[in-house]
Amino acid sequence: MADLPPHAAEIAAEVERLAAAPVAAAERVAELFAVLRRLGPYDAAVVQVVDPERLRFDTVGAVGYDQATMTHLLGPRQYEEVELLGLDRDGPPLRVRESPVPVAELYSWSEHFAPAGFNEGIGVPLFGPAGRHIGVLALHTEATEHPTDAARDFLGLLAPVIGEAVDPMRSVAALARIVANATAGVVLTRAGNAAELAGLPDHPVLRPGSPVLRAAAGSLAEGEPHAAFLCPDHSGSPYRDLLRISVLACPDHVPAYLRAVVLVAPPGDLHGLTRRELEILGMLVEGWSNQRIADSLVIAHRTVAAHVEHILAKLAAPSRTLAAVRAFRLGLYVPRSLTRSAR
Repeated sequence: MADLPPHAAEIAAEVERLAAAPVAAAERVAELFAVLRRLGPYDAAVVQVVDPERLRFDTVGAVGYDQATMTHLLGPRQYEEVELLGLDRDGPPLRVRESPVPVAELYSWSEHFAPAGFNEGIGVPLFGPAGRHIGVLALHTEATEHPTDAARDFLGLLAPVIGEAVDPMRSVAALARIVANATAGVVLTRAGNAAELAGLPDHPVLRPGSPVLRAAAGSLAEGEPHAAFLCPDHSGSPYRDLLRISVLACPDHVPAYLRAVVLVAPPGDLHGLTRRELEILGMLVEGWSNQRIADSLVIAHRTVAAHVEHILAKLAAPSRTLAAVRAFRLGLYVPRSLTRSAR
């Protein structure tokens, strides 16, 4: 390893401060670009985070590139070249002159960076806990002598802290703390997958493809920022065989493939509602008539009417419509898709 660059301690301290700052990742990146100039001159810089479902990158911050290059950075060829150069694997930073692929064969270089006047550059792979690929930091220069060996090696030392500073899961994990009594949780992606949520274990009802995750996705279909409902639990829960599912939409500034945080918690105050009444409430939320409920549950119409009367009394609601609204707002219902009769 080359000698440390001048002011290395101060630069490291600044990067650590940025990583801990309670601001959006884009603000951290803007300050990071200013700090990195102390390592040596550069003419353009970009930080991108990976979208593993679309096989592309989202740009957190960039300076110094023309519009055509910015468009390229968001496209599939950028993702393919990051893979080709090995920058999707945890390893040291890579300068252009150290590329394992001839530069002339790199589309991004021949079509964008070289025509823009860049003669050198460096890519820094960014990784998070458990080897999770976060994205890439890239710097481009017109001067062939930069980045120096010292700057390259020091960027490698800074990479874990820079990764922490731009990790989109930080905002998602902060969102999860809204539900203080959550016992498990995952991050629901646009494709319906369940990504790990730092600080919380997963749960059998949150496994990929589960009806609970489908119900969670459906609960936000109308653009609601949050939703809650109850679900049956067959894993030995002590909570009357019910769990509360809270769904919190991810903030706009995280990558688009991250859709919502889905959390599991004890059911809380059920207002005296029975399991059957909670299931019927799920049908009322969907606007079902008493007769349709009776046919679905294979019970008498008068039995449904009695259940509805009990529901109105327990929720202090003068009508079935208001009872459904209150149940939806309080998360006091089992969605139709999760009831035994739906199977």
